[in-house]
Amino acid sequence: MAPNLGRGACESLIDAVALGKLVNTLPLDQALAAYNRQRVLRTQQYRFGSSVMMRVALAESAQPLRDRLLDLAARRKSKAPGRSKTSQYR
Repeated sequence: MAPNLGRGACESLIDAVALGKLVNTLPLDQALAAYNRQRVLRTQQYRFGSSVMMRVALAESAQPLRDRLLDLAARRKSKAPGRSKTSQYR
């Protein structure tokens, strides 16, 4: 996973906890199969998203698109429920 989403370490910890719980409650072959069902799709979605974002971030021709997407994300975050203009600086 590319480092631009900042999810690699987080997903590793989530994977470890999920696998530990399954291995402690199921036989090993069933635990591994259950782990694959629970975690692989989500992890691959993050990996794909990270790859796409890295390409966009590094592509000079995509700079206007990147800037618009970042602006939209910032606007969406500032309009999130429970956030006042003063709380965003704390």
